[in-house]
Amino acid sequence: MEELIDKSVMVHPLLTDDPRRMQGQVGLITQINLQKDEVHVQFPYNNIGIYSTNALLSLQPKELILATIREKLVELDPKDVRILLDIYRLQNIGQPGAIEEALRWAIAFENVGGNSLVTLEDFISRGFTDHIELQSSRGR
Repeated sequence: MEELIDKSVMVHPLLTDDPRRMQGQVGLITQINLQKDEVHVQFPYNNIGIYSTNALLSLQPKELILATIREKLVELDPKDVRILLDIYRLQNIGQPGAIEEALRWAIAFENVGGNSLVTLEDFISRGFTDHIELQSSRGR
């Protein structure tokens, strides 16, 4: 789980039990213990909270976001396509500030979030990393 250290995540905005009151805030993972389901997240001003993996949101790998755009191009609203492309662009930058901006775009638009966000729990259980290779099949 070392690959998740310094990963940007957002505390789920609808989290009802958050003693740190950081719903909707973005921070960096500093420690993770999957056996205890504890993720330590550092926010600005050295504010640290401990969350379960299902209380944190992560962006899907950028390759999956691009694949979603390709698959759903005709059914998605053009505005949503543009925002998903912006999220993809920000993920390519890869800096924490860019990822934070991408997370904020994703959460601001329901259809965009549904096509670009997963819980950290899902991110881990699906074996995602920030960079994946998609298999492509080409017809003749």
